[in-house]
Amino acid sequence: MKKLLLSTTLLVGLFSLQAHADYVAPGSSVSSQAAQYSVMDIQGLIKAAKAGQAGAQFYLATKYLHGQDVAKDERQAFAWYKAAADQGLSSAQLNVGRMLADGIGTKKDEVLARQYFEKAASRGDNRASFNLAMMEEKKKNYMGAYQWYELSTRDGMLDNKVISLSEGKKTALAANLTQEQIRQARDRADKWIQAQ
Repeated sequence: MKKLLLSTTLLVGLFSLQAHADYVAPGSSVSSQAAQYSVMDIQGLIKAAKAGQAGAQFYLATKYLHGQDVAKDERQAFAWYKAAADQGLSSAQLNVGRMLADGIGTKKDEVLARQYFEKAASRGDNRASFNLAMMEEKKKNYMGAYQWYELSTRDGMLDNKVISLSEGKKTALAANLTQEQIRQARDRADKWIQAQ
């Protein structure tokens, strides 16, 4: 529960990169435990991250990604986001998926990116669902894309910007789908939510 609360509270503030939904960056509405990492000096943050604190790993990764208080190092950013992601922090899972999809700080790997996006989406992060939809749309799997865009309009951790984008994408995709295909895509979205 503590990890879920921490992952929920770290999901604020965004910055764009390429054609995926935004990376997640730490912001002001974080839990008191996570807030300690946002103001911690770099040596304390490194120590907490090495001690296995997922929140510290997330903040340290963000510092490496942006070159704040440390030299910019995308490989280190990826490694620390992955450490936090593998502990179940959905915001880190989203960022690991993005970095894998874009080949930033690591080798490009869309299969593994999808796995991390699905982990974040299973925790209700609609930005992860949006990324999955974009991957399907890129492959011209419009029914699959519609399903994930549908999910990104109803997942638990809702980003209103993503909801608006997803609604527009669903409308555009509907021109390429029959009513039956749309119904099937919505049914799949319902089943995916129920399975989580």
